[in-house]
Amino acid sequence: MSAEFLYGMNTAGEVLSAGRRRVFRLYISRKEKDPRVQGLVGLARKAGVPVDFCDPRTLEKMTGAVNHQGVVVETEPPGRLDLEGALALVKDPKRTIWAGLDGITDPMNLGAIIRSAACLGVSVIVLPERRSAGLTPTVQKAASGAVEKVDVVEVVNLNRTILRLKEKGFWIYGMDMGGKPLPQADFALPAFVVIGSEGDGLHEKTREHCDEIVSIPQKGGVASLNASNAAAVVFYELSKKI
Repeated sequence: MSAEFLYGMNTAGEVLSAGRRRVFRLYISRKEKDPRVQGLVGLARKAGVPVDFCDPRTLEKMTGAVNHQGVVVETEPPGRLDLEGALALVKDPKRTIWAGLDGITDPMNLGAIIRSAACLGVSVIVLPERRSAGLTPTVQKAASGAVEKVDVVEVVNLNRTILRLKEKGFWIYGMDMGGKPLPQADFALPAFVVIGSEGDGLHEKTREHCDEIVSIPQKGGVASLNASNAAAVVFYELSKKI
């Protein structure tokens, strides 16, 4: 079975407590004195996960990262749903918010978007197989454990996915410059909001499939918000509907 090494205290804690995937081992730096470490060790032992104490340089070799915080979990990759599986889990369409990412290739942006989604009630993130960052350990570290709270669906074609969601009653909102100012948007649920890349925005075909294009009013200073910051703002506005 394939395994990956995830690092950071928050990520390790969420993986151990969520119980959504198998954890093979917890590695702790001998030099790590943070009291939170004992909590992680307790979670691991309660779940029957072996705990190893090792040199910090060993953790660096495992992860390729120096910011591991003295904590690494060896775990199976996160579970994946296909689109129909995610649709089958929708219990209340009027409280359902999903997001799709159109050209988000920066791992830190993807991780931050997943974290905002978990905080603000977005239950599913849809990633196209091409022109998108994947769920790497770097992304999961940036998400700070939020991958355990949000379902991630990978699709071959984002535009075909949008058409399928329309068949299921979703309203499609695209985030792009020049759209209706966010405070004036009258969002309806279930909603699927599409976030474009910072450089190119939404692809033209994707834009055509949206029911409405919305934008964040800005006071000047810089050309646009970072994609993950823009996502957090629109997620907050949508969260007022649930």
